[in-house]
Amino acid sequence: MYSDKELFHLISQEDEAAFALLMEKYWNLLYSQAIAYLKDTFKAQDLVQDVFLVIWKTRQKLHDVESPADYLFIIARNKIFNEARKRIMLPLSDTVEDYYIEKSSQPDQLLNTRNINALIQSAINQLPPQRKRVFELSRNEGLTYEAIAVRLGISRETVKVQMVKALSFLRHVIRHHITPLLFFIFFKH
Repeated sequence: MYSDKELFHLISQEDEAAFALLMEKYWNLLYSQAIAYLKDTFKAQDLVQDVFLVIWKTRQKLHDVESPADYLFIIARNKIFNEARKRIMLPLSDTVEDYYIEKSSQPDQLLNTRNINALIQSAINQLPPQRKRVFELSRNEGLTYEAIAVRLGISRETVKVQMVKALSFLRHVIRHHITPLLFFIFFKH
């Protein structure tokens, strides 16, 4: 039996049998880590395949790795994080309610949901008064830009500019404040 360090050394010399041994040894461990966070068997399988693909593609550098197991799990963790970010970094939808996390019956999940909802509402409240009003009329009441312009006595172009600025600000808040919170919630268990 080879040590992990020896397997990495052999793989760095393009030993396919050593690569197969490494995959056999770590596949289930990496898969169980991925499935625990992603909750999707297909994505978890793809992620683990990607981890081993990275190992094979960077095999010439493997002889420098001091802790092969840690190296594998760091690659997996980074890929899990990237997958979580993809889920979170969706463009703003037509309604702000789509960003509010579904309520769960579990107390800790409900607390997390309240925290995220409070952050989103706080971001909306930080908008300048006219921008906030335009945003709320569009997203909460479903009014068109023309209807908002008529109601507020401003031009349609002003409504459009205010919406673009509001959405830009809210995207910034989601990416820089809510994403780290969701990452913390996602990985704390």
